[in-house]
Formats: sequence, C-alpha cells, structure tokens
Amino acid sequence: MKKALSLILALVMALGVTTVAFAGGDAGFYVNVAIADSKGVLQIAYGTVWVIDADEDGAYTVNDALYCAHNSYYKGGAAAGYESAKAEGYDGLSLKKLWGETNNGSFGYYVNDKSSWSLLDPVKEEDYVYAFCYQDKSYWTDTYSYFDKKIVESEEATEVELTLSMLAWNADYSAQEVAPVKGAEITIDGEKTGIKTDENGKAKVSVDSACVISAASPEGSIITPPVCNVDIPEELSFFAKIINAITSFFNSIIDFFRGLFA
Repeated sequence: MKKALSLILALVMALGVTTVAFAGGDAGFYVNVAIADSKGVLQIAYGTVWVIDADEDGAYTVNDALYCAHNSYYKGGAAAGYESAKAEGYDGLSLKKLWGETNNGSFGYYVNDKSSWSLLDPVKEEDYVYAFCYQDKSYWTDTYSYFDKKIVESEEATEVELTLSMLAWNADYSAQEVAPVKGAEITIDGEKTGIKTDENGKAKVSVDSACVISAASPEGSIITPPVCNVDIPEELSFFAKIINAITSFFNSIIDFFRGLFA
C-alpha cells in the first residue's frame, strides 16, 4: 500500500511539473487529424492534436494542424515526415511530403468533410482534418469518403449503424456532390467483417470493445478510408481509477493555464 501511495505521489509531482511547463507554452487548441498513406492505410484515425501557429504566420491553418500531427504521431516528427512549400503560380502553400511520402506530389486534404483549396485554409477548435496520399497517382481517381458519425460512445457492447458517403465531382468538375457509397466492406481495426454498405451507403456492425471502424474500397473504385472511432471503456481496477482521476484533474489545470496565457 505504501508503494502504491508513493507511486501516486510521484505521479502528482510529475503532473505538477507538466502543468507549470504548459502554462508558459504556446497558445493553441485541439483538433482531430486523420492521415491515410498511399496504400490506403489509416496512419492516424482522427487522433487528437494540439495545434499551435507552427509557421508563425499569425493564423491557425491546415498546414499547422498537419505539422503538429506529425510532431505528435510520426517517428522523427514533422522534420522527418512532413513538408510544405510556397506554391508556384498562386499565393499559397503546397504539400510536398505527407507521412514520409512525397507521392509524386499527389495529395488531398479536407476539413469537416469539405475540400480545402490550400494548406493556408483556416482551422478552428475541434475541427476534423483529413489528409491523404492518392493511391492513383496518375489520374487522381481516389474519392473522399466519410461516415455520418465520427465517434460513437457506449458503456457496453453495441450495434453501430453508419452511413458512408463520398464527395464526387459533377459532370463539368465545377463542384463536388454528396453520393452514397455502395458495396464498401466495413472493417474493424483494419480487419474485414464481410459486411458491405447497401445502395444507400448504410451498414450495421456489432462491436464489443473500443475500435476504429473504416471501410475498404468497393470493387472498381478507390475511396479514402473513412473513420469512426468507437469508445467503449474497459473495466478499470480501483488503482487505475485513482490514476485516471488524478490525470484528469491535472489535465483540467493544464487547459486552464493554456486559456489564461493564450
């Protein structure tokens, strides 16, 4: 028992130091970032990212969100896995490297399921930023897809009903239109389930633990892997509950100081 209390005290002290460090840190906010590589594999499934004005241009942008996401999730950070540069021909930034891939310059990025025109497009707190490497690097036939739910929270095993949609270009390529995705096989943590979306893009799948639901491309087409995070908490021991409570308390203090010094 004494060892347990000593460990808790050590955690309290460590979190206290972290609180002080964050109090003087950069202003910013949290967004959710997803990144898919050139093989259509999700490398980040709407992970939480603390965004700062990384390029110091006075704004919070898609570029900042992706840069910070690589610093948080990519081995070697943004210096190794991410690159953007001044675009030729217009006043903006172009994406040069995503998740360590140059990919012939073939990338796409969306904010809240809307296509972005530039890495300088703004982002705000709790936005959903999705970036991907095109699998088809010749004709860019990959189609952006998304579920109607980004997250499902449940206290126990549950059946999740989802609608899968895609943004397809109209006949003259002047605008993107929403259409259902038919025949896409649902996956759970990358494993196929045998369940496919119907003509309306709908599917139901049962889950009994926290997981990432996505979908494989239908036959004859390429879609970006959609993301729905399912949160079903595990039963925690008494000791783990104490640790979580302490962590939550100090996280609230960190958020308070971030707002105070913003």
